[in-house]
Amino acid sequence: MASVLINGYNGSIYREGKGYTGVLDLGCHPNGKRNRPKRKAATKAAVKEKLKKLAESLDKGRTATKDKTVTQAVTDYIDDLERQGRAPKTIEGLRSWNRNHIVKIGALKVDAELTPTHVSEWLIGIAENLATTTIANVHGLLSSALDRAIVHGITDRNVSRMVANIQGKNDGRESKSFSPSQVRAILARATAEVPFRVRFGAYVILALTSGLRGDELNGLKWYGLDLDKGTVSVLRADRHKGKTKTEQSFRSQELAAIAIPALKAWREIQAKEFAVFGGTVTDETPVFTRPDGTQYTQRTARYEFRKVLKFAGIEDPEAWTVRETRTTFVSVMSHNGVPREVIADICGHTVKTLERHYRKVLRPVHRQSADVINSVFRAA
Repeated sequence: MASVLINGYNGSIYREGKGYTGVLDLGCHPNGKRNRPKRKAATKAAVKEKLKKLAESLDKGRTATKDKTVTQAVTDYIDDLERQGRAPKTIEGLRSWNRNHIVKIGALKVDAELTPTHVSEWLIGIAENLATTTIANVHGLLSSALDRAIVHGITDRNVSRMVANIQGKNDGRESKSFSPSQVRAILARATAEVPFRVRFGAYVILALTSGLRGDELNGLKWYGLDLDKGTVSVLRADRHKGKTKTEQSFRSQELAAIAIPALKAWREIQAKEFAVFGGTVTDETPVFTRPDGTQYTQRTARYEFRKVLKFAGIEDPEAWTVRETRTTFVSVMSHNGVPREVIADICGHTVKTLERHYRKVLRPVHRQSADVINSVFRAA
C-alpha cells in the first residue's frame, strides 16, 4: 500500500483484484464511521487522477461554503427552525426580518467580508425606523444565524455578538387603555337589551373583565367555561397547535358577575345560529363564532370589536385593537390596589414580564407606599 498526498489530503493506493483502489482519509462522518471515499481503476496513474478530481470537488464545495452570504446564512438558520417545528407565524416573521432588514448587509460574505463595523453601521441604519425591541430581535436573529455558521464551519467567529444593541426610534408600542368613562360606555353598549344586534357583546365583556389575550379569547372552547361555577380556564389559544403563549398562561379564574349572564345569552343565540345550518353547540365548539359557525381570527375579531366601539361612541375606533382590553384590565386592577403578583397570576405572566409590558399603566409601587404611609400618619 502506497501513501499519497493529493491536494493536501492524505490518502493511499493499493492493489485490489485485477486493478488498483485509491482512498482519501477525510476523518469521520457525524455517526462516527470513517469517511474514506474510494476510487478504482486499472492502473495507479488512473486511480491517482481520479483522486485528484475528487479532491478538487471537495475543495470547490468547501470554498462554496466559505463564500456564503449573510442572507444565505440567515436563511439556512430559519430553515432549520422550520424543520424543528417552529410555529408558521414565527417563521413568517423571521423571514420578513431577513427580507426587509438583514438584507441591507445580506450580500456580504460571512467569513471573508462581514466585520463588527458592518454590523454596527447596519444597526444604526435600521434604528431610524425600528423600535428598540424590534432592533434587538433582528440583531438576535443575525447572531443566532452566525452561531450556526460557526458550527457548520462557514466561519470561525461571530462578529454580530461583538456589537451591543442600540436604542431605536422609540421604546416600542405605547401601552394604552380605555378610560373609566370609555369602559362604562363600552359595557353599556355590550349589555344593551339587544346586545348582539351589534354582535360581539359577550366577547367584549369577557375581554374587559378577565384580561384574556386575544388569541385566548379566539381559541376558547365551551369546556373552558363553567357558567354555573362562574369560572373560565385558559387551556389553549389560537396559536400554532393550539398552544398557549407561556407555561404561566395555563390558568383558571373567576368570571365577573357581568360576564355570566352575557355568556349565557350568547350561548342561546349561538345554538340558534348553529341550528340554521344543522349544527349543534358542544363542549368542543369555540365559544365565540361568526354567523357561519367559524371561530374568530385576529383580523375578524378586530373588525367586530371596532364596530362595538363605534356604537359605544368611542372616538376614532380604528385606533384601537382587542389587545387594549387586556391593558385596560391591568390598569383598572392596578389603580384599584390589586397587588402586582395577583395581576400577574390572573394575566398569566411573571411579575417581571408584567412590569415590562404594562409599566405605563401600572400604578407606581412607591406611590402606593406613600399612600399607605400618609393614611397611617393621618390617622395618628
